[in-house]
Amino acid sequence: MKKIFTLLAFGFISFVGISQTLEFGPLIQYHRTAFRFEDKSKIVVGDNNINYGTKTTESDAHIAFGGYAAYYTENTFSYAVDLFYVSISSPNYGDNTFHSINLLPTVGAELWNTHLHANVGIGAGFFINKPSFENVQDVEPDNFKSIDGLLKLALQYRIKNVLSIDGGVLYGLSYIVDEQKRFHFYIGTRIPVNLFFK
Repeated sequence: MKKIFTLLAFGFISFVGISQTLEFGPLIQYHRTAFRFEDKSKIVVGDNNINYGTKTTESDAHIAFGGYAAYYTENTFSYAVDLFYVSISSPNYGDNTFHSINLLPTVGAELWNTHLHANVGIGAGFFINKPSFENVQDVEPDNFKSIDGLLKLALQYRIKNVLSIDGGVLYGLSYIVDEQKRFHFYIGTRIPVNLFFK
């Protein structure tokens, strides 16, 4: 009986200690989305390598929403995961819009005790629709993929126990239709609702 009581007490103390640096809650972000593709009219030559450059389409505005959980260590490191919904489109492609649910684990570190964190993450996006691209000459809709990889590079300003403001870029790592990859600029906020009641 003493062992069970000791384990329960240790677990409770550990949970209280962890809960001071564990936060979770909703996130909302403003995204500018576009598509990147190889520009075969431009050639980049260097060190005996020939590579195509890339072009980016015009961007569209979208709102992303979802939730997050983050753990902040005492020595300024952070580990987080975001789960959010966002649409992806471009004026160049008319009313063709992708809708995706994205899962992004990230790691970060505070910069010089400034409450400013640098974050990097890699995850996946899951598309829940397939646009037709019927009226788009430059896109072959037959090569659609329902899952793509995502790379996140971001800066986050954290007001402890209140909110975080973050902004950065999301790079699509794989072609989602024809030879098009997605690209996002974003800015948003996270609210640690579990810390409001402490």
